[in-house]
Amino acid sequence: MRAIPPPQLTFNDVLNTCVGSISCQTLTQNINAINPQLNNSVQDFDTKAATADLFQIQTFTGNDDAVVTGQVTKAELKGLYTFHMVPARKPARQYYDQIMMQAPLRICPFCGFGQVDTLDHYLPKAKFPLLSIHPNNLVPSCTPCNKGKNAGIATSKNEQCLHPYFDLGHFINEQWLFADVIQTTPATIRYFVRAPGHWNASDQARVNSHFDDFKLANRFSIQAGDEISNLRVELDIDFQISQQAGVEQALLKKHTVASLQHTNSWKTAMYQALAASNWYCSGGFK
Repeated sequence: MRAIPPPQLTFNDVLNTCVGSISCQTLTQNINAINPQLNNSVQDFDTKAATADLFQIQTFTGNDDAVVTGQVTKAELKGLYTFHMVPARKPARQYYDQIMMQAPLRICPFCGFGQVDTLDHYLPKAKFPLLSIHPNNLVPSCTPCNKGKNAGIATSKNEQCLHPYFDLGHFINEQWLFADVIQTTPATIRYFVRAPGHWNASDQARVNSHFDDFKLANRFSIQAGDEISNLRVELDIDFQISQQAGVEQALLKKHTVASLQHTNSWKTAMYQALAASNWYCSGGFK
């Protein structure tokens, strides 16, 4: 995961702009009437996000026609996002685009390699309709991460995937993503999680949940396969000059560069594993 700065937006600005584009006066009045409930929900989200306790927020289990609060239904709350924030012609689209731009180079923060082309509701609007347009619940994402994420709702801290706005510090700076080299032709990379032993049990569990939720083992392995195919010619030149030592040195250099950029990227773990593999460095790369 990559940490990114949270949107510098206020919920009420987004809400008022979305509501301002509603043509139905009754719906406008009904949503304005639940402003306190909406703001309480947003404040609760931000408080719990800071302590990784978002799993404690109660889900809404009613269908789209069910009233969530006041006289506003689930469908109407979801519609604030779908019909008044997403469409390009709507004034609130400016906030959608601003959140999208929070991801540097438009790289998805959940996987670290996909191209951002949508917004992901960290807590899905189908279960948490009061949070459907809260900026801190909207994360720039690639489609595979958005659509492929496990649909289950976390019921404990251990089950929560990482949140790019709030889960910083050791999640970013300490290595928990690793890889092994499988002696196939060409070589295959197997990714796995090994969280530092000094972390608490919940944090160790959460990186595993993140890895599993976004199906990163297979997706990272595919990325690595493409990179390995491009390494053969380059490493063969290193091998002709300095044999195994030359290959190891070249891979260690690549690992150092990748690690300085992102400690837990698929490239960092891959180059680390390749450099440590005697089989690969002594000719397996061919």
